[in-house]
Amino acid sequence: MDLPAFIAPLIIGSSIIAILFPIQRLQGVWLVLTLCLGAGLGLGITSATIFLWLTLIGSPDSYYFAAELSLAAILAFFAFYRIHYSADATKKKSGLCHETNPATIRWLRNIFLFLLVISVGSFLLKTFLQDPHGKWDAVDTWNFRARWLFRGGADWSYAFSLRARDGLDYPLLITASVFRMWQILGKDPIAVPIFIAGIFTFGSVLLLFSSIALLRGSNQGYLAAILLFLSTQYLNIGTYQYADVPLAFFILATVFLFSLKDRCPELSSPLVFLAGLTVSCAAWTKNEGQLLLALVIFIYFVGRLRKQEWLETLKELIGFTIGLAPILGTLVYFKLNFALENAHIGANSLKQMGTYLVDIDRYIIVGSKFIVKFLTFNDGLVGLMAGYLFLAGLDRSDLIKKRILSPIILLLLMTCSYFFVYIIYPGNPINLLSASLRRIIIQLWLTWVFLFFYCVKGPEKNASIPANAARSF
Repeated sequence: MDLPAFIAPLIIGSSIIAILFPIQRLQGVWLVLTLCLGAGLGLGITSATIFLWLTLIGSPDSYYFAAELSLAAILAFFAFYRIHYSADATKKKSGLCHETNPATIRWLRNIFLFLLVISVGSFLLKTFLQDPHGKWDAVDTWNFRARWLFRGGADWSYAFSLRARDGLDYPLLITASVFRMWQILGKDPIAVPIFIAGIFTFGSVLLLFSSIALLRGSNQGYLAAILLFLSTQYLNIGTYQYADVPLAFFILATVFLFSLKDRCPELSSPLVFLAGLTVSCAAWTKNEGQLLLALVIFIYFVGRLRKQEWLETLKELIGFTIGLAPILGTLVYFKLNFALENAHIGANSLKQMGTYLVDIDRYIIVGSKFIVKFLTFNDGLVGLMAGYLFLAGLDRSDLIKKRILSPIILLLLMTCSYFFVYIIYPGNPINLLSASLRRIIIQLWLTWVFLFFYCVKGPEKNASIPANAARSF
């Protein structure tokens, strides 16, 4: 029922990737990466376009959907041309494929496929039978506002003026995506937000697999995905229909694209453009994504100016900004015209924040909760990772040493920023920690797993880029 409404976003996002990366024919890992990343980008783009149409023109009708399908058809045409007529030339120029890829370990693949089937079944049972409307925040914020946009008629903007409700400055990627599908279907079934939650939940798994497979080989990718399946709390948050898993999806996509750019500088232009798209989608998903945007600019662009690479950095920043601009512009428009003031920020004066920042007791409370929650996350899954690291060891090649620092700094700075949000919270931080700390960890968990398997030795033993990764699955 929901698949026809999903066709245009999938084609739009996947075609953009195929146009920018005609490395070789879309098959194997490249096909998986293109579809899962394209699905996320497509939902981000169409959620922005339908919101702009609603606010600037009126209720989306057949003209909007005709324009959307026309864009999808045009992009698909160019993608088809690039894949079939430009792939060979691009492949010769690219340094992506130059090593030997060990044969796929069949039992790893079988475990991966088995867990994928089990997880999808569990997801469907939990969502449709236990929490069809999602948990509280989904009911009260994202799905609630989507229903106002769909059912509100001329009063749709009332969704952003309910001062008794929280999160009125939350961005709209999830809300507008749900509204868009309901508008196409002409009704608002609960299956739509469940479907979108499933796209991001299992798209995250496939994105993790394909990104590690391209950088380290398919066997290492299977190991990373299997660990994520063992992260049952991550999958549970996905069933809640919260925006934390979609945000985790875009954080990983951004880090992967910059990691691939460092590995393949000849592809820097399309990669930084795509990174701009994924960062803007993160900012359009949750307010924490706007922190990601600021830190990405600081680490990957401002931080490189000291290396006497300012001309190349400026060129990349321009490409990044072009990718960033459309969705970020939509976010700015929303914030200026519809979003209300953040309740937590508005309730906190500079004097109060100064008092909280020198309160040692707050640091002890928040710090201890952070440490305990991290070490006991998902029944001590971190201990399992530590054991695997002890047995396998780190890949100590120069490739890893030089290119892992920036994403680690990015995640550490995001963690520190979250830490200080709890410190300056205008109330008892224990209440906020109890309500949100697990979700904060979930937002970064996917990328930490990516970095772990990017660095640790595995079946491939080194960080060389596999030649046949695009064909092995």
